[in-house]
Amino acid sequence: MGNQNKLRSLLLVFFAVEVFTATYGLKAIPLLPLFSILYLFSGIGIAVLALRMPGAGTRQLPSGLVPKPFVRQALLTFIVMAFVCWLLAKYTLHAMPLDLNTADMLPVINVMNHRFIHGQWNQVYDVIPEIWRGTRPVYLPGIWLPFSLPQLLDIDPRWVTVCCVIFIFGLATVLCLSARRGVHYWLTAALGFVLLWWLLTENETHGFISLSEEGVVGLYYVLLVTAIASERRWLMAMAISLCLLSRYALIGWLPAVLVYFIWFRKTKYLVTLAVLGPLMLFLLFVIPFGWGPLLRLLQLPGYYVDFAKRVWKDNPQVFTGNLGMAKFFGPQYTANLHYLLVLLSFNIPFAFMLICIWKCKSAKLSNIPLATLKIAVVIFYNFIDVPYPYLFYTSSFISLYMVVILTRNISSGYSPTNQPASLSTHTLPSPEAMAISRQ
Repeated sequence: MGNQNKLRSLLLVFFAVEVFTATYGLKAIPLLPLFSILYLFSGIGIAVLALRMPGAGTRQLPSGLVPKPFVRQALLTFIVMAFVCWLLAKYTLHAMPLDLNTADMLPVINVMNHRFIHGQWNQVYDVIPEIWRGTRPVYLPGIWLPFSLPQLLDIDPRWVTVCCVIFIFGLATVLCLSARRGVHYWLTAALGFVLLWWLLTENETHGFISLSEEGVVGLYYVLLVTAIASERRWLMAMAISLCLLSRYALIGWLPAVLVYFIWFRKTKYLVTLAVLGPLMLFLLFVIPFGWGPLLRLLQLPGYYVDFAKRVWKDNPQVFTGNLGMAKFFGPQYTANLHYLLVLLSFNIPFAFMLICIWKCKSAKLSNIPLATLKIAVVIFYNFIDVPYPYLFYTSSFISLYMVVILTRNISSGYSPTNQPASLSTHTLPSPEAMAISRQ
């Protein structure tokens, strides 16, 4: 128990460093090179420590009746939090109206949804002549489709991001409330509050709510984390598909987790991914929009180098005033950074997974898919070509959920399972046992 408390405390230290460097640390411009390094290693530290934590996922919540006092407390807390978020977001959106000259993501998405809603599906990915004298949409359906609802209701599309933030922190709050009150509980809650308050009140620094569509991406990755922890393979397959149809950050994790499923004979997970993944790709992309836009978007990473050079020339503070390793490369080495991003995004998670499987011969490791996911996302965003500040909070949400799940002690009203979850804890069987299992 004492060792587990030390691990929880160390995990919270890494999370605190990650939260600080991604929030109020951004105001200390001269220290950002140091903070960028601390941010990178704190994320790696969270992933490594997760391997030594108990495999205690959200499946420990009861599947039957939930105590009424807990329901009332969770519902009341969620309503209060949602109301406060609504008030702060309303002020932020009013103070920072949508402006094409500031950021063109949401204006482009609005045009895509206008075409989609009016049945012009074959034109959704056509050039938009009224934006920058002709720009071609580059957003995957997982990002822009959720913004069709505010288009139908004729409201500010940024409320989609606000709702995603409310859900992300609301679910984390409910998970926190199911735990015993202790020092780790209060520290986790405090760090989560700091992150939420920063997102709602400091939009001039990061633009997460006022400029971007990243709340949707963060929601998908939170769903993936909860699916992995709760071992709901259908939810996991759906979340993986949505993540891939929003951002490429997941791409390096997929080969690694497939090796994991094959090695530990998770046949049902492999079948579910093989069925649901292509199905969602066809339903959300190929059938309505065809192969052409998909092939163009697959080629998009090849244009990132030229785009990064333009940003270095027109807006260098994007690199010097934010996190990420790009600031250390400079405009003359943007191509090197891009190739390094591709190399590390695939090889680091894969190598991490192989090391975990190898170490299972001599040690009990937990939460291997979850830890590898965190590694993959940390590498992707820290070495991304153009490190816009709003991109980094998806990794922060993953950390928040990992810390909430892995550091909580279940309250006395709940009965955690005695056996470790099959996706959570592994000790590699002996060769003899594996041989018998094959017979």
